[in-house]
Amino acid sequence: MDILNIKDIKKIQKAVSKSVDFIKNKSKEFDNIKDLLNKGFNEEKKNISKFVNQNFKNLNKWEIRSAVSKIFDDLQIKPDEETSEKIIFMLFTDAISELQPSPSPLIFFYEGAPLVKKHGVIVEFNLLPEFLNKIEDLDAYKKHQIVLDLFPEDEIITEGVSLKLAQLNFLILNLFDKAVYENVIPIDRLLIQKDGKITIDKNFVIFSLVSIFASLYEAVTGEKQQFKGSFYTADLSKYFVKIKSFVKKVISDKDEFDYILYASKLEEEGIENRIVTIRDYQTQKNVFEESIRRDDVDTYEKIESIFYLLGVKNLNPVLLVRYYNGDDIIYYIFELFRQAQDEGFQTEKFLKDMKNFLKKLFRYPYISKGHLNQKTLDKPVQLFYSEDARFDADYFYFTQRYDRYLDMQELVKDKDEDISLKNLLSKYYLNKIDKEELTGWLALSKSNEGKFLYHLFTNSLESLPLENPYRAVADIYTMKASHQDIINKIGEEGLYTLILRILGFYPHDKTLINLADLRFEI
Repeated sequence: MDILNIKDIKKIQKAVSKSVDFIKNKSKEFDNIKDLLNKGFNEEKKNISKFVNQNFKNLNKWEIRSAVSKIFDDLQIKPDEETSEKIIFMLFTDAISELQPSPSPLIFFYEGAPLVKKHGVIVEFNLLPEFLNKIEDLDAYKKHQIVLDLFPEDEIITEGVSLKLAQLNFLILNLFDKAVYENVIPIDRLLIQKDGKITIDKNFVIFSLVSIFASLYEAVTGEKQQFKGSFYTADLSKYFVKIKSFVKKVISDKDEFDYILYASKLEEEGIENRIVTIRDYQTQKNVFEESIRRDDVDTYEKIESIFYLLGVKNLNPVLLVRYYNGDDIIYYIFELFRQAQDEGFQTEKFLKDMKNFLKKLFRYPYISKGHLNQKTLDKPVQLFYSEDARFDADYFYFTQRYDRYLDMQELVKDKDEDISLKNLLSKYYLNKIDKEELTGWLALSKSNEGKFLYHLFTNSLESLPLENPYRAVADIYTMKASHQDIINKIGEEGLYTLILRILGFYPHDKTLINLADLRFEI
């Protein structure tokens, strides 16, 4: 993990080697897990803690984190297998996390997937789902304020507020976890004895999570948070003060806080992975539907809210060009570039993610009544992406400036079927070739789009081969099938992607535009 930035590798290697031998030898002392759990569990916990205290006392928390990650790798532990070695390792990492100051959260990678260690109490009582539900229910407005103040602006606009909110949930969880290890939230207050059994004091858990959240909000936004409400007692008040001090201390150490935030992002990806939900077509469609129904904001603000919620990297361009006029889309994107410059988030990440988004957008049509913003993006495209001739050419084709597109062809080196088809159609749009010559060349096209357009221009869509994916569009075009018939076969996203992809090459066919079921008037 580059974030650990370790300098003295030899110092770590010694601790790693001794720990691997220790854990392997310990696990051999037990024939099976039952022997370990029933006979020697408490004694082994003491032995392991003693070993950890002796062999890690001269390592700082960054070196400990690196060492434990290497130990996990060297032991080749499989999380889904119950072995004595795994149990010993878990006890070992418990003891490591209890060192002061605690190096938690500890991060491991199993087959590339991140694993972030949680406190034994959370694991033993299976509290993770319940904790995340309680965190999810915390004040939504304050969460948004934390996200806007905590995360860099380029991250927010490219990855989306929705993902950042999910990562914030895990940040709160990891701050809670660390607070328990550092005894800011005492373990003997979390656990209570009830009916002869040890259980969790849920009221104290809720108090602790709310306090972590309030402390984080105050530290990030600067808005003072008071201890009040149903939790207000003299006893709990002292814990609230301790938690506030703890959170403030963590945030004031930039490297430490960045590490915990990094761990939280990894854990969110490994457990919730909200990015999958965000990128889901139906989820995004619901967002778009809700946006066009709003009457409290103008079109610009509607598009802006979609970009910020979903993120540039996640936004589905098919839905964008179906729901919003091309002129409005281009104007918003131009303003986003201007805003990035004015507000200081015109970073390499922002420019790279915007380029990738625009590449996807340029595959689809620019549909509007007057094409008023054909040249609006010229300046940012020229300023940031002029070294990429293919990108510039696709931009000119997207904005229907076919003469400029053809002028770029001498500079485009990566020729492919898309380029060949666009070259041919550009010449046709500019009256450099007639329909007969166009169809003659289209007959030779190897691409599915080219074959569809050949049959479209020759009025023979019925003859388009069944294996061509655009046969679905042909059947709707010739009224051999309804929209619903095709949606039942390939799904709504599949259908509109095909229609709009063809329109990306040939945006002048009114029937295709009607079939796209646009959600705006042109």
